[in-house]
Amino acid sequence: MAEARGGSLIIFGTFIISLFLSQLPLPDILRWARPEWVLLFLVFWVMRAPQRVGLFYAFVLGMLLDLAHGGVLGLNALSLTLIAFLAQLLYRRMRMFPLPQQGVVIVLLVGLNQLLHYWMQGLTGTHGDTLLFLLPALFSGLFWPLVFVMLQRLARTFDLS
Repeated sequence: MAEARGGSLIIFGTFIISLFLSQLPLPDILRWARPEWVLLFLVFWVMRAPQRVGLFYAFVLGMLLDLAHGGVLGLNALSLTLIAFLAQLLYRRMRMFPLPQQGVVIVLLVGLNQLLHYWMQGLTGTHGDTLLFLLPALFSGLFWPLVFVMLQRLARTFDLS
């Protein structure tokens, strides 16, 4: 019981770090280069510990992101829940892929997340006219090996699965 609680606290702590990273201020020129940290951490934990991290975590993280960004309430919750669902469907295959192939899948998942955001913002009339909104998908795919290796070491150190 204590091990399960400690593992949950470590997972929760990594999500707090991802929320912090998603809120770090960046210069305007790097605005589109910010990886989707919360989504990267969420996909990792869904792959690593699917019995612990799932749709509920995704929904709560999405609501926290919505509150932090001050945007449409439920937008991130919906998109992160959908991405977590897809990650749950794909996690067995993704575990078998080498890191570069996992990075490609991450680009597709984050790209889907960005397209959902763009579509929902279009419904509310707040979207732009450029395709730069897809750049975070590319940068998330590039940062995936780093995130994966760091969280994998943490998970092995504390025997989380």
